[in-house]
Amino acid sequence: MAGAAALLALAALAAPAAAQQVFPTPQAAADAFGQALATSDREAVARVLGPDYRQLVPGGVGQDEIYRFLAAWARKHEVVADGDRRAWLGVGDSGWTLAVPIVRVAQGWRFDPVAGKAEIRRRTIGRNELTAIDTLQALQAAQARYRDGIGQGRYADRLVSRPGATDGLYWPDLPGYPPQAFGPDALAMGPDVPVADAYYGYRYKVLPARGGDGYWILAWPARYGETGIGSFVIGAGGGVREADLGPATGRRAPALQGTDVSFGTWSSITPQPVGAK
Repeated sequence: MAGAAALLALAALAAPAAAQQVFPTPQAAADAFGQALATSDREAVARVLGPDYRQLVPGGVGQDEIYRFLAAWARKHEVVADGDRRAWLGVGDSGWTLAVPIVRVAQGWRFDPVAGKAEIRRRTIGRNELTAIDTLQALQAAQARYRDGIGQGRYADRLVSRPGATDGLYWPDLPGYPPQAFGPDALAMGPDVPVADAYYGYRYKVLPARGGDGYWILAWPARYGETGIGSFVIGAGGGVREADLGPATGRRAPALQGTDVSFGTWSSITPQPVGAK
């Protein structure tokens, strides 16, 4: 939360145009950023990050999130060197760094908002892909609950049940119905969910096997290259596999069948924790 608030807080300050400031050291740049944010000085924020800093983050945040970031800053903040020409501002105890790097220029050091926009995109994609992997594993567990319960030995054919039926992992909480195998998040996971509403930038689909004795669950980015890159699949036997379906992912993924994801270009993966940045 504190990490997200660091950048989002900037969008809450509407600043006039100002030339971006260059500092003698990365530490001086970091200190100026912290001071500008702590004092809600709109002109100072624009000088530190540049007049177009609001392009980094759409929208705004509540004051409580700003306070949480400043509390993390008070606990710990440091400049983390990344070679001779780039550094990152680390805040708090988690190892998180501000997405906008501090870079060396001819006159000294300054924040690089252009590189920051690219870094925000990279982090968003990484976060969404890791969430997709976790979600597939949660859906696999839900399929096991479904099979052992209302499915009576069969797996669900879809994420959301058809009206009046329990053929999916989720159904409305109605009198006389058993508990759902998966929660209402399934409503934001379908293949036809709008991009803006897709579950952490990904869409999902169950690919049932013949006879109901198996399945694949497919996850793909709602907008390739922006909300994610990799597509992922999991089956009843466990283990997540990944493939890059390319710019045509939005067209190719919904048309896939179970036999299309059981071999070929899909490779097994071992998820790793997100890096410090």
